[in-house]
Amino acid sequence: MNRIRSFTPVGLMAGLLLVLLLVPAVHAESEKEALREYVRENSLRLVDRLADIRELYNSDRDAFYDAMDDALGEFVAFRRVAARIMGKYARQATPEERDAFVRAFRYSLYDAYGGAAVSIDSSDFELEVDSVDINPRHKDRATVNLSIITNTGERYGVAYSMYDPENGNWQVENVIVEGINMGLAFRDRFEQQMRANDGDVSRVIEEWSADVGDIEGLEDAVEQGE
Repeated sequence: MNRIRSFTPVGLMAGLLLVLLLVPAVHAESEKEALREYVRENSLRLVDRLADIRELYNSDRDAFYDAMDDALGEFVAFRRVAARIMGKYARQATPEERDAFVRAFRYSLYDAYGGAAVSIDSSDFELEVDSVDINPRHKDRATVNLSIITNTGERYGVAYSMYDPENGNWQVENVIVEGINMGLAFRDRFEQQMRANDGDVSRVIEEWSADVGDIEGLEDAVEQGE
């Protein structure tokens, strides 16, 4: 009995300590798994949605935009992305100009990828979520690494930079394709266009294109990923 009484407090303390150590780890892992599944489901849902609206791309572009907004509106933080692309010029722009660029960026992105994306079938590729890393210092920031494997064996690495708003679900705020930071590439393009147009932000917005064909290094990076 004496041995039991002397052991019990120590065992209890050790057990409590173990629970305290395990709970954060279990919670973190469950968060990662939830985010992993969330990204995977939204990515595949977008492919299915594109299959449903493919006819609208050529027949009714406005309806296509609306359908894309429904599919991506809560998954992509377009306003945050647009503000980062504008960079220092966002402070110089009027609220109306900033709103106009959010729309211009969003629709140009749909135009740039819509033609190719609507021809994609979910049987053409596999999507794997390789890893989820939640920033230990900033719990509202995470990086999700994915692989896209085509039916011919090519493999492409994609990373989503994500943030968790106070109200709502995780949202994508940047994309890195085969090591090419798309947000930075678009920001460089915006700055180049501002210099080319003598700082006329309205003109840059009107002429904005999200075409990735001229992003330096992207084609080589994709070829290396094959």
